[in-house]
Amino acid sequence: MELTPRLQDIINMLKNKGTMNVKDLALEIKVSPKTAKGYARELQRLGLVEMDQDGNIRLREYEEEAHIDSMKLLKTLENHENEITLLKKEIDTIKGELEKLKKKGKA
Repeated sequence: MELTPRLQDIINMLKNKGTMNVKDLALEIKVSPKTAKGYARELQRLGLVEMDQDGNIRLREYEEEAHIDSMKLLKTLENHENEITLLKKEIDTIKGELEKLKKKGKA
């Protein structure tokens, strides 16, 4: 996704300032509050910012979500590794039984 230069400027402002009110954003970029709110809503729609009911906008924090996703992924991986280990044990048991049957068949 490629942002317009204006939206990139807003993202950079939020990186520097943290949280901004839509009215302050409008003054900063020299547009009407309605236009600034439109920019904020577009960034919100893209999932880049969060905006509260008072018109305060801030960058959306992905780090926490990424950490949660990583933990879920690690747990899933651990579960699969445990299942694979159990399946390998079952395969070894079946191989042993097959060897016994082969030996009985030859005797």
